[in-house]
Amino acid sequence: MVSKLDRSTIVTLCILVLLCLAGVSVPGYRSWKARQQETLKVRCAQALKDKEWDQLETCATAWLDLDKKNGFAWLYLGAAYQAKGDFELAAECLNSLDESDPKCLEALLELVEMQLGKLNRPLEAVATCRRIIKIDPDITKAHQRLTFFYAMTLQRREMIRCIRASIDLNAAEPEAYAYLLMASALRFSNGYRINSHWLKSDPNYEHFQVACAVFLAKGSSRDDASASDDPGAVVDPTLEPLVLECRERFPNNTEILAYLLEFAVERGDLDEIADLLSAAPAGAELDSRFWRYKGWYHAAVEEFEYAEKAYRESLRWDPYDWRSRHQLAAVLRRQNKLDEMQLLTELALEGKKLEQEVQALANAADVSVEMARRISDFANRVGDSQVADGIRNSLEKL
Repeated sequence: MVSKLDRSTIVTLCILVLLCLAGVSVPGYRSWKARQQETLKVRCAQALKDKEWDQLETCATAWLDLDKKNGFAWLYLGAAYQAKGDFELAAECLNSLDESDPKCLEALLELVEMQLGKLNRPLEAVATCRRIIKIDPDITKAHQRLTFFYAMTLQRREMIRCIRASIDLNAAEPEAYAYLLMASALRFSNGYRINSHWLKSDPNYEHFQVACAVFLAKGSSRDDASASDDPGAVVDPTLEPLVLECRERFPNNTEILAYLLEFAVERGDLDEIADLLSAAPAGAELDSRFWRYKGWYHAAVEEFEYAEKAYRESLRWDPYDWRSRHQLAAVLRRQNKLDEMQLLTELALEGKKLEQEVQALANAADVSVEMARRISDFANRVGDSQVADGIRNSLEKL
């Protein structure tokens, strides 16, 4: 396609020479060119309507021979290639619009969907989303797709950073708040299937490998009879070789360590928990779950003051982690701090109910207005004014 489109300059020069030989003036050529483009525009629209893809390709290519910067022509040509199953050339067309073209962002958003889907180039989709946001930070769809990618690949810190940036720009979709609500317990029934597909695009990418291992170990979309009925159930990591392989390959990955810690906590293996906490990589202190596991360890050995500090630190990083709030309430009960314990217990139960309702949705995008209001009220109660105000602002635009 490139060689075909690069001929536009030669074609234009030849036409100019022929017109000059025929005694046609430059203004006359411009008038002729405008008429030709208008004719090709009409033909492209009709070919698209009639689903005449070869005709659409021919007309759009002829249009680009006359004006290779025309965004509509690129979109028509991309539509023709996409309909004919040539997604490589379709993507090239969508990526060819000048950033000053009014149709550029529309084309790039379509390119993102193609990169996440038919082309299976998720990392390129991330780069395209960032390009869109750089052009126009208010494009909500770009923020939404970035959030989806980071959530699905269990990159929690990047996900939270992306969500909060979109809230500041008033460009957050309702599902962003759903992801934020369950940040400490991301669970997707299709998590393994999507990441195993993305893994084919880059077998060496750490986060695809880790997400596959964790989702597989938790029974996400497994076809075998041993799959757990609970997509969030923790399976013995020794039964899932991928978990142990990722532990060896990526010793600094927080998701693998968090999974192993969760399993150790369920078994009550204090020695294993202590070893894993001491092996926590740099950056783990920014993850609420590690503080929660640390709090659990101190509570188990009856170091309640240390446990309280750890749980409070966990809630500082994730005010929606109802597990930390519930366990902190238990520690305060042991210290006879009953007034705060009661409030924490109520908030923990409310947070648990909201998380369960969100996880029960078929799609995070299905967050209703009523649920969004409840999340806003809950955010206000746990001291997250950014989210509370962000949801209110979003609802006002409806």
